[in-house]
Amino acid sequence: MTPDWNAEVYHRVSEPQWNWGLAVLSSLTLEGNETVIDAGCGTGRLTNVLMERLTSGRGIALDSSEAMLEVARRELARFDGRIAFLNADLGALDLHNLADVVFSTATFHWVKDHAALATGLYRALKPGGRVHAQCGGHGNLAAFLKLANEVSAQSPFAAHFEGFVYPAHFATPEATKVHFEAAGFANVECWLTDAPTPFETRDDFSTFVSAVVLRTMLARLPDALQPAYLEQVIDRAPQPYTLDYVRLELRAEK
Repeated sequence: MTPDWNAEVYHRVSEPQWNWGLAVLSSLTLEGNETVIDAGCGTGRLTNVLMERLTSGRGIALDSSEAMLEVARRELARFDGRIAFLNADLGALDLHNLADVVFSTATFHWVKDHAALATGLYRALKPGGRVHAQCGGHGNLAAFLKLANEVSAQSPFAAHFEGFVYPAHFATPEATKVHFEAAGFANVECWLTDAPTPFETRDDFSTFVSAVVLRTMLARLPDALQPAYLEQVIDRAPQPYTLDYVRLELRAEK
């Protein structure tokens, strides 16, 4: 079972996701009266900006993590009456003709079945509705996860990683286009963008990767082994500390 997020820590350290999300949101055209699903709202930082643009519209803050939603409810309390919160799995979404837009950043790669993802999003949108999204794409974190897997294969960690597969799907634009067109979407556009992300200090790097990138790997280990595992991964990382992020951009219409 995938461990839940430490939402309070994520809220503090998720500057890369915040910056990507702002760029994606800035390219989304809105009249202000739409109903928009923030699919994978996290702690609601971007949802705040989205809701400010929906001057007479409604937001649906959706996330599979109750810990994230708990923080989001606090952060978005000023929009009470115009926003709803929904704990849901994007791989099994059961909403019907509800939204004008599905907005999402840094989330779709956590859904393993992108055919099911596309089908659920199509069903959730009104006719003419749009998907405007970004997530981790093919090649995302390949170099850093290679380092982490090398440490995972060593004693005393290896026994705890038997059968482990990193729980993310970093899709190609070509495969994504196939899934979304098969679900019924038109005007599907997908492309990759390199987004290397530097960190100023070892402590900043360590805090971020432990809370975000290595979260599921650290959860495999007993508490006593987690610090040593993290240190060995960080020791292998070249300096200046940089994560090799690759973003998959997605635009589609119902």
